Amino acid sequence: MVNAVVYLQLTSLRNRLVQRLKRLRQPKYLLGAIVGGAYLYFFLFRRIFNPPMRGDAHMLPPDLLPIWLSLAALFLMVIVLLAWLVPSKRAALKFTEAEAVFLFPAPLSRRMLIHFQLYRSQLGIFFSAFVMSLVFRRSGPLAAVSIMHAASWWLLLSTMSLHFMGASFTRERLLELGIGNARRRWLIGGGVLLVSAACAFWLRGSLAPPSGQDLVDARSMLRYLTTVFAAAPVWWLLAPFRVLVQPLFATDTGAFMRAFLPASGLLVAHYFWVVRSNVAFEEASLEGARRQAERRDARRTGKRPATKPGKARSAPFQLAPSGFVPTAFLWKNLIALGPFYRLRTWLIGCAIVLIGGRWLAANPDGSDLLQVSAGLALSLGIAMVFAGPMFMQRGLQQTLEYMDVLKASPLRGWQIVLGELLSPMAVMTFVQWFLLLVVAMSSLPQADSAWLTATDLLIAAFAVLLLVPPLSALLLCVPFAGLLYFPAWTSTMSSRQGGIEATGQRMIFMGAYLVVTAIALVPAAVLGALAFLLGRWLGNFQIGAALAVLIAGAALVVEMMTVVWWLGERVERFDLSLEGQSG
Repeated sequence: MVNAVVYLQLTSLRNRLVQRLKRLRQPKYLLGAIVGGAYLYFFLFRRIFNPPMRGDAHMLPPDLLPIWLSLAALFLMVIVLLAWLVPSKRAALKFTEAEAVFLFPAPLSRRMLIHFQLYRSQLGIFFSAFVMSLVFRRSGPLAAVSIMHAASWWLLLSTMSLHFMGASFTRERLLELGIGNARRRWLIGGGVLLVSAACAFWLRGSLAPPSGQDLVDARSMLRYLTTVFAAAPVWWLLAPFRVLVQPLFATDTGAFMRAFLPASGLLVAHYFWVVRSNVAFEEASLEGARRQAERRDARRTGKRPATKPGKARSAPFQLAPSGFVPTAFLWKNLIALGPFYRLRTWLIGCAIVLIGGRWLAANPDGSDLLQVSAGLALSLGIAMVFAGPMFMQRGLQQTLEYMDVLKASPLRGWQIVLGELLSPMAVMTFVQWFLLLVVAMSSLPQADSAWLTATDLLIAAFAVLLLVPPLSALLLCVPFAGLLYFPAWTSTMSSRQGGIEATGQRMIFMGAYLVVTAIALVPAAVLGALAFLLGRWLGNFQIGAALAVLIAGAALVVEMMTVVWWLGERVERFDLSLEGQSG
């Protein structure tokens, strides 16, 4: 069995490498490989030749090791609980369609198939452990001892892989006993709630609640969390997870060996748990192999795999028989997004923010939490402006699948472009407005201070309300332009393909996206600055800011309309049979 697995892995690896080398003859893969290789060298592999020293500033301070150890154990416990709560699929091992057809009829027991899967997964686990040891090399006490650091990651990843497999087998056994997914979730969720309530009741009698001094800064909060994690019930619950992550936080070779032995015991226990499980996974494995083959064929042809028809979804609004054509695209795409993207959902969220903000403002100890909420919402809003269009690109890329149908309809090119942009623009706009509400509710108690007044807050809110819709549409035009002018490159970047070439292609598009975005914002920024100077000369700072927002918003609208018309001309000349094969 071992020899067969090694032969199969080496042969598959060789064929995959040959295939990737052959496709480097295409410019899109060659440039992607160059950029991806440079990125991996400068940010990962260069550290091999520059090992960190014991006094490196990037290493964790010794006094913070216990709290980070407990936080890592808590994070691991959450992942394990989700592995028991969330999944609803049947137990299955990951085989390709060819492997399933070849191995399942062979005279192999289930235990041998499990061993085959375990042996084969070690190559990916070894590579992941190597990468993780490079990424976190400057943040651990054993960073200078690369072999021990990589061994710790291998132990953690191998144990978690075994636990996920064993959990799937146990869920399958529960299904055979008549305990369905819903009942299992109720039982496990109820048990988690009972244990949490018992821990809270226990801690209430032995530990004082956090005071204002415990929430002053990050170090104070970490110090309070240290006392919580050291309490009896929490310590007992996190004990097995702490054992598993302890080798990563060992301070020397002796401590590593003392931590590695009990963690290895957990790995051995998981191994016997998995190999001694006797559940039927063949049928689900065959189905999974078939779906994997369909997804792979869909990626090659640039189409989505066929899915089962779902339940009928309600319309977000009543669509009139006639009217503005792009509105029909918005209506159709909002239905496809699902019931979460409805106006009532955003209104409920806004009501929660309003009530929670007023309650925290009335609470004397809530000011610190309001400041943290405002900072997080502001940071997320700024990141969403630039990262949002990249996340929405997959939805825009699906336009290619029915471009011929759209072009056959009596529609102008700009109508198609604007219609496809309306739904992601609406989602980005509502997210930004929601984050604006969080910032406003968190900043109102601090208004009329030395650095913030109610008028300044009102002008800032007016700027976000006015500038976000055209800015979102303009930024979404950038990936849409890449989709229309470089469809072969964009389809590769939007798929789930891996490898250095795909990583490099995504980095090239990200760099081009940022450059084009900066160039597009220059006219609006210049006109807004001139309007601000004029308004401040005629009146005051507030008049200048309001005039700058109006002029900049008008400039963004004109730019958006110009780009939509330009992309519409491109849509009318687009030929998928020729463009999809370029690059």
